[in-house]
Amino acid sequence: MKLIDTLLLSLSVALLIIGIYEVFLGRFAENYWVFMLMLASFFGYAYRRRQHANDTTAAHQAPPPSKDKVNKRRQKRRR
Repeated sequence: MKLIDTLLLSLSVALLIIGIYEVFLGRFAENYWVFMLMLASFFGYAYRRRQHANDTTAAHQAPPPSKDKVNKRRQKRRR
């Protein structure tokens, strides 16, 4: 996990705790922006994590076989 991912996740958790505290005090309408910032930071974290997962799976996939290998396989099947 990179530093930016850690910061985004920590920020979203901190904002969630602040938002819950404010709801208990009865001031949800005044602090709606806290929940929106929390959701934005969490969505940013989820997006970055998904992009990182896609990058690593693409790097681990084997490249397609070359035409020479395909032709050799076809010749072996014909025999």
